[in-house]
Parts: sequence; C-alpha cells; structure tokens
Amino acid sequence: MAQTLEGIPNLPAAVGPATPASATRPTTLPFISIVVPVRNEEAHLGAVLEDLLNQDYPRDRFEILVIDGQSTDGTPAVVAQYRHLDRPLVKLFSNPGRLSSAGRNIGVRQCQGDFVLFVDGHCRIPSASLLRDTAQVLRDSEADCLCRPQPLTSPGNTWFQDAVAHARATLIGHGSDSTIYTTHLEGFVNPASSGAGYRRSVFTRVGLYDEQFDACEDVEFNHRVYRAGLRSYLSPRLAIAYQPRATLIGLFRQTVRYGKGRFRLMAKHRDAASISQLVPAAFVAGLLVLAAGSRFSGAARIVSITAVAAYAALVLAFSTVLAARHGWKDLLVAPFVYLTIHLGFGVGYWAGAFESLCGTHRPVGPR
Repeated sequence: MAQTLEGIPNLPAAVGPATPASATRPTTLPFISIVVPVRNEEAHLGAVLEDLLNQDYPRDRFEILVIDGQSTDGTPAVVAQYRHLDRPLVKLFSNPGRLSSAGRNIGVRQCQGDFVLFVDGHCRIPSASLLRDTAQVLRDSEADCLCRPQPLTSPGNTWFQDAVAHARATLIGHGSDSTIYTTHLEGFVNPASSGAGYRRSVFTRVGLYDEQFDACEDVEFNHRVYRAGLRSYLSPRLAIAYQPRATLIGLFRQTVRYGKGRFRLMAKHRDAASISQLVPAAFVAGLLVLAAGSRFSGAARIVSITAVAAYAALVLAFSTVLAARHGWKDLLVAPFVYLTIHLGFGVGYWAGAFESLCGTHRPVGPR
C-alpha cells in the first residue's frame, strides 16, 4: 500500500525538516530538491550530475539527493566525487529496498526543498535552464505538479536505439492517453504518464509512493495526484532525454515489467483502466486464441491469417512513415520494435494477472 506520512521518525506531519530551507533564504526562487533514485548507474550517473551542477540557477537554491538502491558497481564512488561541494549540496542515501518507489520516498523524507523534482540516473538534461524554467513554469501556472516530455533521443544512442525512440513516440508505440513523448504540447494535463515534479504540499495531500510497485510506481502516484484534484501542467521546456534499451531482449524485459505494473495499477485503481492500456493484453490473448483455434477449424485459420495480415499492414505503414522521416533503417527495425513492445506489454499484463491470482507477486527491484 502507499506509504503515509505518519510514523516517520524526527519529522513533523508535513514531510521534511522542521525548518524549510525557504524560511532562512528569502527569495522569489523556490528551493528545489532534486531526487535521483539509482541502482548500478556508474556508467551514466556522472553525466547526469554534471548536467545538474551546470544549471543556470543559484547554487544555494537547490540540492541533489542520490538514493542508491544497493548498487553492486561503483555508483557510490561516483557520488563521492561531488560530495565535497558546499553548494549545491550533493548527498548520498542508502535505499535497502532497492526499488525506485522506496528510493523516491527516502528522497522526499530527507529533502529540504519547496519543490521536489525527480530525475533518473540514466538520462541527459539538454537544457542548462531546466531549474530556472521549472521555477518560472511553477510560478506562472500555479500548478501543484509539473509534467515533462521524456523523449528517448538521448545523446550517444546507437542507430537501433534511435529507431526504438522513433517507434515509441508514435501512436501505436505508447498509450494514446500518454503525454510522455509529447514535445509540442503545453498546458494542463492528466499527470499520470508525465508528472515528475511536485510542490511539497502534494505529499501531505496524497501520501508517498506505493512500495509494492516495482514498475509504474510514478504512474500510480500521479493517478492519486489527479484524483485529488491537484493541478498538473506540462511544458516542453522541462524535457529530459532518456535512453531506450539497446536490444530487443532488453526492450521486451522492460515492457514486460511495465505490463505487470499496469495490471497492478488497474487492479488497485479501477478508474485508471483505459482502452489503449488494455489493447496489448487483448492482442496477446487474441493471438493465443486464434492459434489454438486454427488447429481445429479452417474458419479460425482464415481469421488468424487475416488478423496477422492486418496487424502486419498497420505496423509496416507506421514503419514506412518513420523511414520517410528518419531514414531507411527505421523500416528494417521498427516492425520488430513494435512487435516487441506489444508482446511485452501484453505478456506482462497477463503475468501480473497470474501473479495476482496465485498470490505470488513480490517486488523484486529493477533489472
């Protein structure tokens, strides 16, 4: 269940220290706490920290909290290189639970900021004005939650990863109700897929992250933000670039985890269900039913062939459009990327349903 604010040692009812940083530093700019939950990000965390430390924002108006989920590589050593700084403060906390949900909760409990911004350890921040833009959008919109696009076009992508990024950003590459890859829209939105920064008061209103989730914990939290009637604002000025999986196997494993998370989300919040989230599950179930029926019925075989041909035509049409925009390599890769995404989400959904039915679900941390 979601973590609540009661029982947190040495903290008042409102999450955080008794004297907020803003109380001792009068200014029009909010004090921003950047929470970075990580596990085994030695290869990428240094670049993320450099992006944050190079922000065009007063150095006494933000802090960086790295929450390490029991890394087995040199992630803590990377953070140690920056912990000598007086401003901004770079702090390291241990996350015995390993999960991102638990790491986020530790960050919220330990931070000082008026505003809490979550950043992953495997991304790049393309703008040195991210924090200043965050402050301005927060002031102008008067929103409780700020949402951002998270395109997968990270520097250093291979051509395969670029193809994955292009496919994921299309209508059939992610949920139609998601704004996670929407880089042209600005305005108030449902934060479910893209909420990433919050006024401190939000955690008092809706609680903390549900540590039973090992995927989609942010979506579940943002759903509670939406249900509470809090205002959420999306701006392309807040975009952060993420890196997609580098292989089809890695992409499949990722989407299976996401599919399981989506099932748990809808099991907990029935009103979170949507057609676009259920389509992959229906796709996988339909394939199995048609494959079984084809063994015994000629009519079923015809239906199976027709359905597969229609799906192939849809995927090839979208892949051709991508190739026209980005180059012929997308035509070779995108069909397999789409199939992997759809199968992964569908398999994950039914795996989550099976685990729920058998009572075998245990949060196991990132893979």
